[in-house]
Amino acid sequence: MSCLSELNGCELVTLANIIAIWLSQSFTDAELASLSGFFTIIGDSLAALSINNNSCSNK
Repeated sequence: MSCLSELNGCELVTLANIIAIWLSQSFTDAELASLSGFFTIIGDSLAALSINNNSCSNK
């Protein structure tokens, strides 16, 4: 996943949109709703872990 850190903001947004469009063509509306919630949970968890990791490493 280190290649993602090499992308600038515009490239990262473009990649995310390409993936979203691909998923929207591959899954039903109900499946997309479930995936949306799942990815939201992943994003929130990563953000919380990032805060916790930064706090622990600063001590």
